[in-house]
Amino acid sequence: MSDHEVTVCVVGTGHVGLPLAAVLADLGYRVTGYDTNDGFITQVNVTGHADFSEEGLDELLQRTLHRRLTLSSSVPASQDIYIITVGTPLDPATGRPNLERVRQAIRQIAPRFGPDPLVVLRSTVSIGTTRGIVLPEIRRHSTRFGLAFCPERTIEGRAIPEMRSLPQIVGGLDAHSADRAEALFRTITPKLVRVSSLEAAEMIKLINNTYRDVTFAFANEMALIAERLGLVASELIHAANFDYPRSNIPRPGFVAGPCLEKDAVILIDSLNYVDLAPRVVEAARSINGSLPDHVADRLLQELRECRRTLTEAKVLISGFAFKGRPPTEDVRGSAAIPLMRRLQEHGVEVWGHDFVTQEKVIAELGAHACGLDDGFDGADAVVVMNNHPAYTRADIVTLAEKMRRPGLLFDSWSLFAVENFRAIPGLRYGSIGTPFTTL
Repeated sequence: MSDHEVTVCVVGTGHVGLPLAAVLADLGYRVTGYDTNDGFITQVNVTGHADFSEEGLDELLQRTLHRRLTLSSSVPASQDIYIITVGTPLDPATGRPNLERVRQAIRQIAPRFGPDPLVVLRSTVSIGTTRGIVLPEIRRHSTRFGLAFCPERTIEGRAIPEMRSLPQIVGGLDAHSADRAEALFRTITPKLVRVSSLEAAEMIKLINNTYRDVTFAFANEMALIAERLGLVASELIHAANFDYPRSNIPRPGFVAGPCLEKDAVILIDSLNYVDLAPRVVEAARSINGSLPDHVADRLLQELRECRRTLTEAKVLISGFAFKGRPPTEDVRGSAAIPLMRRLQEHGVEVWGHDFVTQEKVIAELGAHACGLDDGFDGADAVVVMNNHPAYTRADIVTLAEKMRRPGLLFDSWSLFAVENFRAIPGLRYGSIGTPFTTL
């Protein structure tokens, strides 16, 4: 990119920023990871490990930390490149995207700019954010600069290998900005897709995750129909897909996580300003967002039919991380949380387990943290929330024998062969798209 050592500041050292900073440092850049979370910065600097699960990250930190990678709670001055990777959560009060972290990030770094910095926004944002929020703040402090939006599109848990293999979208304020951003990301991945504007790049990230949300919503709606008709959704979808080139319906299941639960909402919010309601997107988000309550209602109904007082019922929720494959400890946007709260509203005692998420995190969310053995023991119902590969190694049949009778096993992702449980008297099995049946 130049004859001198290129310096990079990655703003935000979470699930997106820290892997990116480590990859860039491993490529030979002089990188500073800046974050306002002093506790996290200190922890990683001392231990050399992040407190979240990401394939290959610890190995990169061992090679680069305190060498070419510095983690700091102070903004470094006069860097060649500043990459903003801060989160954009939904406001719990309004349900709208909260872009305050982006505003604060650019306000903190802009006064420290040197001559001609390249600023790259990588956070998922409403369409128009780069031009409307980031650009004016840069112009307050610099007359010569580059500005690009280059979305992160990796899957959590495999961010590093995907960062190196997936095409990188590049949208620039002008041709020179796009050229500079391309030069940066070409050192990470050989595949780049240059688009016409900042706004085009912003929308492409929203298109990717909204497409997935809509696709999952179709599968979930078919599952809800199957339940009502007394059919089994997994059977229907498998048969519909089998060797049929025009059908690729995914498995029904919870649509959760820090991206899928909010990116469609960000797209919807972006279109409010042009008076356009994306009806398919809105309906899909409504279907997927209502699924935890739907499952909770099914469980509550079954518990009542067992003639049990709900305040005396014990329910184990296993799988608090928002997904199981690739494994993660991340509970942001986890469907387990609204499901748990709905059950607790009715006085149900909720126990919580996860193969990766720490017990203290589960306890802080409000569940009784436990291992699988203790969770199954005497449980009136067990809900398997995600598809972590460890479930295939756990002896779920033996564990299910420890439940009360009649007991409810809700296999959200249809992980287990139903016939394996037939020897357990009084066990009722259900899943998303499968009515509860006594085995």
